[in-house]
Amino acid sequence: MANTIPLRLISTSTEPRRRRLREVEQPVIHITLQADERRLFNITEAAAVLGIGRSKLYELIAAGEIRTVHIGRLCKVPVGAIDEFLATLPPTPGPPGR
Repeated sequence: MANTIPLRLISTSTEPRRRRLREVEQPVIHITLQADERRLFNITEAAAVLGIGRSKLYELIAAGEIRTVHIGRLCKVPVGAIDEFLATLPPTPGPPGR
């Protein structure tokens, strides 16, 4: 395997005098991030973007804190509605003593 980084792991047994060394190959992981061009999210996606559960998102929608659009029977959350909601949140306090 090309582009691998060998690691040295120490495996120890319960007996203090017996130690074995072996080399293990670490797989190479490539991650590609792509910009999300969507303008509308479904409820599950919007909740994931906000880091909350679906039930909490439905509570915020019912309270009028996050607006939605309906396309037929589908309930969608516009990206702008998420941005507006985040802009209304109070800033989190910093660490004490600063």
